[in-house]
Amino acid sequence: MSIYLEGTLPWLFDPDSPELGELAREADARTPSTRCDPDALEADTALFRELLRDRHFGVATGHVPLPEVTLPRAETWGELGALRDELRAALVDEHVRVFGAPRPGMPNEGPAVERSVVAGVLVLRIRRLIGTPDDEQLLAAWAASGDEDFAHDRIVVDLRGNSGGNDGHTHHWVERRLRPVEGYCTSATWSVRGRPLGFWNATAWRHALHGPDGVPLGFLTQRHDPRPDDVLAVDEETFDLPAGDLPWAGRMLVLVDRRTRSSGESSAWLLRQGLGARLLGEPTFGIIEYVNIVQYALPRSRLVVSLPTKSNDFGFPVESVGFPVDAPLDAELSAEDVAREFDAFV
Repeated sequence: MSIYLEGTLPWLFDPDSPELGELAREADARTPSTRCDPDALEADTALFRELLRDRHFGVATGHVPLPEVTLPRAETWGELGALRDELRAALVDEHVRVFGAPRPGMPNEGPAVERSVVAGVLVLRIRRLIGTPDDEQLLAAWAASGDEDFAHDRIVVDLRGNSGGNDGHTHHWVERRLRPVEGYCTSATWSVRGRPLGFWNATAWRHALHGPDGVPLGFLTQRHDPRPDDVLAVDEETFDLPAGDLPWAGRMLVLVDRRTRSSGESSAWLLRQGLGARLLGEPTFGIIEYVNIVQYALPRSRLVVSLPTKSNDFGFPVESVGFPVDAPLDAELSAEDVAREFDAFV
């Protein structure tokens, strides 16, 4: 199955491959009861170890050792849940995903973004930060609505259950109102000639699933142009939050829980540190130190896994721990309830 670009960095998807489209759609539809080939899985163990060695950012950069894993002779994809858990523990990386294995947490159904005004308070419900083409339209509209939204002096942002995606939407929404923060985060990223590695496979995979309209513009503009002489570099950078040109004198409450994951939790932390928002609820999930997740596939067994191309350091342990909150919040309270009692929660 020719799903990889010939003559380029290993493991790069060929976006023009019909086999990739077939695999992406089939893998995306997998459930724990979907059948797989136990013989092919067992035979792919050595190749899987090569994939982890080459394309798990922590292993490849020497931060964590290559785990001694063996692909089991599973007959359904759900049986690979134990393998996924083993990898997450060994790699200290909650983002590792095996397509078809059970996924923790309940889906957060509904539109990606919903807004209302309750008792004079703007209430924003942000369920996810990436999704279908319809989700992407809602997220782009929200990211561009800062002038309208920050005309309110009180805002509730409900990120409970947010499954993550792209916190660039959150940053775009808030960047002109940010307070300056030095040393907000240090990151290390795989790049090719100054472009992040992570956008190539992600773009090809989303194109295969949703067509050209399903690929966010940011993915297209940031992906590199593969060449035969490509080499990987690690770009390290400490990020400050620069002061925005439109400081906001209002107050914000951000609601989080243990189901707030990945870019959902980094969005909450950005609003707290960069805007002075108060976090209410429970500590977040803790799936944010390894990010910019990329799909990879083993053509023989059709195993598809997600692995990181970037690491984050916020100055204290977050992975599997989560970001802390400023105060607990009764899980039964809705965002509208919080808005009605806004001043008491502040």
